[in-house]
Amino acid sequence: MEGSFLWLIGSTVAIVLVITTIVRMSSSSSSSKKKWPSGPKRLPIIGNLHLLGGDLLHVTLAKLAKVHGSVMTIWIGRWRPIIVISDINSAWEVLVSKSAEYGQRDTPDIFKTLTVGQNNISMSDIGPFWHNVRKGLQNGALSPLNVAAQTQFREEDVKRLIHEMSREALNKNGIIKPLDHMKKNTARLLGRLIFGPTFDNDKFVESVLYEIEDVLRLSGYARLTEAFYYAKYLPSQKKVAREAYLAKYRIEELMRPLLSSNPPTNSYLYFLQSQNYSKEIIIFCTFELFLLGVDSTSSTATWALAYLIHEQAVQEKLNEDIRMTIGDVDLVKIEDLSKLKYLQAVVKETMRMKPIAPLAIPHKTANDTTLMGTKVARGTQIMVNLYALHHNEDIWPEPYKFMPERFLQGENVSANNKAMEQSFLPFGAGMRICAGMDLGKLQIAFALANLVNAFKWSCVDEGKLPDMSEQLFAVTLMKTPLEGRISTRKV
Repeated sequence: MEGSFLWLIGSTVAIVLVITTIVRMSSSSSSSKKKWPSGPKRLPIIGNLHLLGGDLLHVTLAKLAKVHGSVMTIWIGRWRPIIVISDINSAWEVLVSKSAEYGQRDTPDIFKTLTVGQNNISMSDIGPFWHNVRKGLQNGALSPLNVAAQTQFREEDVKRLIHEMSREALNKNGIIKPLDHMKKNTARLLGRLIFGPTFDNDKFVESVLYEIEDVLRLSGYARLTEAFYYAKYLPSQKKVAREAYLAKYRIEELMRPLLSSNPPTNSYLYFLQSQNYSKEIIIFCTFELFLLGVDSTSSTATWALAYLIHEQAVQEKLNEDIRMTIGDVDLVKIEDLSKLKYLQAVVKETMRMKPIAPLAIPHKTANDTTLMGTKVARGTQIMVNLYALHHNEDIWPEPYKFMPERFLQGENVSANNKAMEQSFLPFGAGMRICAGMDLGKLQIAFALANLVNAFKWSCVDEGKLPDMSEQLFAVTLMKTPLEGRISTRKV
């Protein structure tokens, strides 16, 4: 994706040069006259784009912050400034203290197509629609009572997950690719929360996973039009726009048959229909849960398995903790998870090392405001680098080392614990914190506990550890999908 992005930039430069005069006129507009936090020197036309290649964007921005400061301005092209935040005090002000002031969205055209003009929770500005839909989701489908009612289904799901992995391993000499299994497992859960507890449609699950993958692919192309306003008129970008409309059409065709006229009262669909929203809005509000929920939980659990293959001592310590705490059991139950402190530490350390959305979803100021005492104009885009917060050496000793024990420190280091707690933001914070945070954490821990309880995980070939390099679309995925060798643990 990064290579294709750079190729698109190169193909654009010649055309952009033709309209340099227009761009320069734009660069002398009000945005250029405003005062911005310091940052790397920008070049004509491309701004700071020449600095953003090579490493993944969140890694590059973390490195630039060490040179230019934890609050810096990056220019995406000549006309689009973004304030990038890499320290906890500034992040806390944006995300928590001034949530409402910094809670708007600046949505690329591709996502406007796929969200019906920003009519969903993640992309809509804070306002009556956002408040209503988020409240309806959290008080209904994602309420603790409704999630608890899923317990029996989820335990059956994880038994099915283990069975399907065992079957694949049997056919492939002990080797499996866990990610697809995890995605299906999560999609089934979300399907029941959205459509009701009787949802059971494997064909739909396969189709929705395809659409999620395609939307994530399309998300990578949003960067070019963010950098060069006129790039949206290029044939290559028009092709992407057409693909986005085709994806929108396919999603509508996929979801429409499930819009029951009489959904269960505890379903997300029931709430949305009770608000008399259009079918189009209902379709993309429901698809949003699949889009944001499937890869975030499944990929995080897969990252955790990859770390456990790398760190066999951690894996055995986790397995021992499970057996010492709840005994030799075939299934770790949801009610057991809160007792497994080392499991919680492994999950947290995975989310610290590999935050699924390392740059979160960018925020935008709703009005003129301030940041750490400096004036910030209305409409300014703000990006919080969660990766930088999670790898701050002052907060996290040996930040690039996988050490779950760091989350098990006692009260005698309470000051450091508080700093860690404030800096650990895998789901964001404040008004815009992920609505599915509690469900996601529970789903990851539940899957991981049972997969370690059922199987010993090791390298496919002895000495050849999994590739831990990343690729970034809208979320952080493994560049090389995980393969592992599993063997059944004896109970």
